[in-house]
Amino acid sequence: MTVLIEVLAALFALAATATTPSPTPPPLPTPSCSPPCSVAVVFSENFDNVTPPALPPGWIATNAQGPPPFWVTSNGGVLPPPYDSPPNAAFIDDPDVVSDKRLDSVPISFPIWSPETPLTFRHSFNLEASTKDPNLGFDGGVLEISTDGGNTFQDILDVGGTFLQGGYNRTISTDRGSPIGGRQAWSGNSGGFITTAITLPFITSSLTLRWRMASDTTGTGEGWRVDTIYAAWCLPFPCETPSPTPSATPTPTATPRVTPRSRPTPHPRPTSP
Repeated sequence: MTVLIEVLAALFALAATATTPSPTPPPLPTPSCSPPCSVAVVFSENFDNVTPPALPPGWIATNAQGPPPFWVTSNGGVLPPPYDSPPNAAFIDDPDVVSDKRLDSVPISFPIWSPETPLTFRHSFNLEASTKDPNLGFDGGVLEISTDGGNTFQDILDVGGTFLQGGYNRTISTDRGSPIGGRQAWSGNSGGFITTAITLPFITSSLTLRWRMASDTTGTGEGWRVDTIYAAWCLPFPCETPSPTPSATPTPTATPRVTPRSRPTPHPRPTSP
């Protein structure tokens, strides 16, 4: 896995910045795991096995604030192209009212999620931002994580995640009512699909990922599309200790006993006359 991270880091160093669209990358390699005591595990979602607007089983869309629509799958409409991998991507609008729209992944239940685990996804966004200050956003998207079954969520950076590529590019204004005011986020126009890659913190329980879009009281944008979510790592498991093959026990050889020779029977001697 260390080799995989080093390769990813080298590739990402050559890639474009967060606001420069990048072509669809080749599929990330599955890590080479050493049998028989580890196995390659892959988590992926590209939203292509459902009919829009349905989400994949187990994925949940909620609006903590603001009117519908909710996160859906989409294969057309605003913010073209509509997907990274055809035919669908997850999509949410960017309204001109205060909203807090959330897309939660299925629980990812594996016993060990190590710091070497890279998570990547492709996304495209056009969310209201300042035209004067390139560091200021008004509407924005963030990635959050839960390790307690979805009861509480924290920003991926607050729990120890580190962006390798395509990290947050603006800070959300605090004076327009955004539910994520003051936080770093993706905002402005990505110009098409870009790649975000992040190392996750050490986790010993299941996790849930949340893509969260928040808007403020004024202005609007086209929205946010998310696609091609992928992570792969080596999962160790106990190895069976092979039972030693018993060696053959030699059969003891009996020590031969010497058979005594028979002694001749004495004959009486004749008596003299």
